[in-house]
Amino acid sequence: MNGFRFYHLLFAGGVALAWLTAESLGLVHAWTGYVVAALIGLRLILSALGARGFDLVRLKPRFATAPRGQGGLRHPAIGRLLTLALLAAVATTATTGIVMDKGGTLFGQSIRAKDEERREEREHASARQDDGEEEGEGEDEEGLLGEIHETTGNALLPLVSLHALWLLFFRLDLARFVLFLPRRRPA
Repeated sequence: MNGFRFYHLLFAGGVALAWLTAESLGLVHAWTGYVVAALIGLRLILSALGARGFDLVRLKPRFATAPRGQGGLRHPAIGRLLTLALLAAVATTATTGIVMDKGGTLFGQSIRAKDEERREEREHASARQDDGEEEGEGEDEEGLLGEIHETTGNALLPLVSLHALWLLFFRLDLARFVLFLPRRRPA
């Protein structure tokens, strides 16, 4: 299970770094997105190989019966649903980011490399529009993929918050275990 805990920390750190760099550090954001996508791929491979702790079947929510003492809000199915929603949002965000980038970051031609130039062009276009000039047809628009990428990226903060709060309030022992902290002994 130590392998899963290390994986979880890498994955959570990668998602956090990608989220934090979304607006300011374009190349760091792009590279981090590729790392997160690779970690998702690694999880799928480890699951297919039957690695302990990585099997995707563990994420299937089962509401029918709760283990003893884990009913109500402590029910494992709630945690599994939160995890699935979080993984879906991360996978969608990473996939749309890679599709928009078209692999450019891997070959030194990232769409993010010119973010600063684009910002300056938008500012100049905005200034021209304020001066009465019409905005050109070539304005940088990412379209539907960009909207999906941004929306799912923005959904990560509330999903991570719900995931962490649920663990802290209802499954503290599991949270302590995943964070390499000693589990509390029953009184």
